[in-house]
Amino acid sequence: EQVLGNQHPYTFETLNTLADTLEAKKEPVALQEAFAVRKEGFLRRTEFLNRMLWATGDNAREGYVRLHREELNTYLSLVTRQPPEAGGRELLDVALKRKGLLLKITAEMRQVVQMAKNPQLELIGRRLTAARKRLAALTLSGPTPETKDNHLQVIHELENTVDKLQLDLGRASKRFRRSVDPVTLEKLVEHLPEGTALVDFLVYGEQGRNRLVAGVLRRDKEKPVFTMVPFRTDMDEMQKVIVNYRTVIQEENVEPDDLTKAGQESYDVVWAPLKAALDKVKTVYVVPDGMLNILPFNALIDEDGVYLAKSLDLHMLTSSRDLLPTEIPAAKGGLLILAGPDYDSDKVVDRQVIEDIVGKRSAGSPEMKEGMRAFSSGMRGLHFDPLPGAEKEGKLIIGQAQALNPSQEQQKENRIFLKFDAQEKVVQSIETPPEVLHIATHGFFLKPDDSLKKRLLKMQRGGEMNIPPPGDNPLLRSGLAFAGINGNAGYLGEIDTRNDGVLTALEVLGIDLTGTRLTILSACETGLGEIHEGEGVYGLRRSFQEAGSEAVIASLWEVSDAGTQALMTGLYKRLLAGKTPHEALREARLELMESQEWSYPYIWSAFMLVGK
Repeated sequence: EQVLGNQHPYTFETLNTLADTLEAKKEPVALQEAFAVRKEGFLRRTEFLNRMLWATGDNAREGYVRLHREELNTYLSLVTRQPPEAGGRELLDVALKRKGLLLKITAEMRQVVQMAKNPQLELIGRRLTAARKRLAALTLSGPTPETKDNHLQVIHELENTVDKLQLDLGRASKRFRRSVDPVTLEKLVEHLPEGTALVDFLVYGEQGRNRLVAGVLRRDKEKPVFTMVPFRTDMDEMQKVIVNYRTVIQEENVEPDDLTKAGQESYDVVWAPLKAALDKVKTVYVVPDGMLNILPFNALIDEDGVYLAKSLDLHMLTSSRDLLPTEIPAAKGGLLILAGPDYDSDKVVDRQVIEDIVGKRSAGSPEMKEGMRAFSSGMRGLHFDPLPGAEKEGKLIIGQAQALNPSQEQQKENRIFLKFDAQEKVVQSIETPPEVLHIATHGFFLKPDDSLKKRLLKMQRGGEMNIPPPGDNPLLRSGLAFAGINGNAGYLGEIDTRNDGVLTALEVLGIDLTGTRLTILSACETGLGEIHEGEGVYGLRRSFQEAGSEAVIASLWEVSDAGTQALMTGLYKRLLAGKTPHEALREARLELMESQEWSYPYIWSAFMLVGK
């Protein structure tokens, strides 16, 4: 440490070895010493990752996090052997510091690029990026011929430079400042409403098995109560139960008894172990991890045969950070709707551009061949069928807005784009963030290295989900379809990506939705994506949140047009009447549950709100 600094990889290896040695003694005092050493290593590694991920390419970041995952697993395993109160505190602190770190860094880098459009900020952004890269390089290298006499001093000066430059950018962007500001457990306790509870799930590996533990914080008469809940069922078995319930819910002719059985099995393994820690709390903030990100928590059925949606008020968060208030003012735009795009339009891209591409291909241009290789297993060849129900949905919503709140027309401009006008560039070119962004179209998620012949069989607003290999970037394979995609798909990568008909999750990070109250992705399975332990669902819904949207409503499975319209009608009726997005969705859901036509959970539990 005296020579290399406390962020060099050699120091981590030594800390881990020391902790292993202490644990091997199997003595209570030695175990506590081991815990202190591993905690120190965890805190240092968190700072180390913050440095390294800024200096790593898009496709390598995920692999970098995976590389050090085993170290985190070992620490979490030791945390579970702490007393319940101490363990609960540590788990919530781990979640604050590490959950969503990968996408947080990616989003911050995109924000710096976005701010560079302002000439006054462009120089600050370049200096910040350069300082971060040099800091990362020197951290890994140790003393160089240039720094051999003052290596740690140079490191310290670079750290101060990074802090100052981030502060300068934070003055210009409240969104950036909020992203880089550290969040403490004390702040979390301060802002958790009295009489409520927070449940933060974490998946960790232990002896070759994936296990689940939850840190729980409850506000009881203004006093914070921490506890830890280890789950006896390992994640492999839990995954089978979750997948089974999702499958049963989506079956058309399932017997009520089979539905109840599957719902109660999920409740028994996921929620029942939490009951004692939650006491009698009725409002619970939930931060899932792993497969729990695609579980319809509201549709879990308790021992009395009652859905959780009726007995508890569940708030789904992507991070416990979402509990903290924000200084970001509300967006000034109105309602922005894109619905029922004309996927077959051949007028979105100038035909001369396409003809030029065909000509270059015929001439065997090296650049074209390289581009074709890059996209040959990507999105070329995608094809989407029309969605007349989505177009109707958009018209119904804009009609509601005009009928229920006509005065809003004078205050904020509500806009709707249908068919040919529902182009990707409308979203990519947002200058004034809308209060509500509603997109009704096809969503998709492609497998890693998928070929055209292995394209998804069902593109009915659908998608797939897989665990990715290290170094793969699922944000480039998750997206929404817009006007012209069917004709443009064969030329993706060679035409302007800002209006090629595909909005990827990575592109979403570059859109400014600062202050947007709610984004609704009314497309099938937009809530899905790659599942990363500690990162959540790596796909569209997370990207829209990182782009600035306070909350996102996304779907967990393929939904019917009629059922979606019923839910959205009830949602907007309440939203336009002044309800919060959470209140509006919850009341609309409960209304459907009481109706004769839409009481089946396949309809009312398909959409999940995550975020504030």
